[in-house]
Formats: sequence, structure tokens, C-alpha cells
Amino acid sequence: MERSGMIDVTGTCKIRIDKEGKWYYQDNEIINPLVLDFFCKALERDDEGRYLLVIDKEICYLEVDDTPFVVTSLRGEPETGLSVLLNTGSLYGLDPETLSVGDDNVMYCTIPSGMKVRFSRTAYYMLANIMDEDENGNIILKISKKTYCISIDRPGRD
Repeated sequence: MERSGMIDVTGTCKIRIDKEGKWYYQDNEIINPLVLDFFCKALERDDEGRYLLVIDKEICYLEVDDTPFVVTSLRGEPETGLSVLLNTGSLYGLDPETLSVGDDNVMYCTIPSGMKVRFSRTAYYMLANIMDEDENGNIILKISKKTYCISIDRPGRD
């Protein structure tokens, strides 16, 4: 996206998102739901993978510990399909083909916008309760009579 004419206010905005999806301004947690909703809608990702807020003619690059959005819970049943509930209150259908496991056994999936989201510990355990292991030791998930193999994306793994 063309950014000419935009003013970079990163030096003064100092916004950070921790690994649990909590937003902070100058180390104070942002708890106002209207502000959080506004920021979530203004959130973009640049070509280099950095997260930024774009508001009017200003941009502010954010410090993001992992992912800006976190899966807090699951909805649905394995027989009919699952949805992920994010820390923003948004609900998306879970595409099992986007599930992966990263460092420290953290589970991730991708939402329809293409953004990767992290599973909270609670949501991970909810999903783990319906996952299984096949005869080759692969982690699998059965949704609507289809079996999905969960990708392990840890560096250094053969």
C-alpha cells in the first residue's frame, strides 16, 4: 500500500501488544473496548510483516510480542465444524488446514484475512481434547469426517 504523505508517529505512540493479545500504550493496558475496537480495525501489516496502525494520515508501527490477535475459545462441534473466538470478540470458522504448532508447543491458525493468530492456553487445551495421534505419531484432528494432520513449524525440526 502506498504510504506517501503519511506521517510516521511511531516515536510518540508507543503501542505494544503482548503475547496474550493485550494492548498497551506507554506500558499501561488499554482496556476501553471502543478504543480497542478502533485500533483493531485500523491495524494493518506492511510488506515486511510489521504491524502498524493507520489512522487518517498517521501511521504508528507497533511492537507485537507474537500475534496481535489471540484465540480465546472454540465454538462448535467436531462433527459439524469449529469456530475460533478471538480476544476482539470476533468469531471465525476454523480452517483446520491452517493449524500449526510453533515454538513451545504454541498452536496457531490463520483467519480469513490471512493473519496468523495464536491460541491462548485455554483454547489450545480445548482443541487438544479433540485431537488425536495416528499410527505414525502425527497429531491429527477430525472435523466433519475429514482428518487433518497438524503441521509442526518449529525451527531445527527435520
